[in-house]
Amino acid sequence: METALVDEGLLAKRFRDGHAGSATVDAFSGWQERLGYRGRLPGQPADGQPGMAGLKALGAKRGFGVVT
Repeated sequence: METALVDEGLLAKRFRDGHAGSATVDAFSGWQERLGYRGRLPGQPADGQPGMAGLKALGAKRGFGVVT
């Protein structure tokens, strides 16, 4: 997932470390927003927590599978 986020320009390469820290959460939030997701309140960003729909969309674009 982190490699795909780097490839999307959402995560700096130095944060591609296998640890889903705050930089990865922020990057996934950016991906969610590209998909049209928003936070619960107006103007609030997407939460950045990977869900199946967002992961599958990223995987479909970047060539990895997601297993439930």
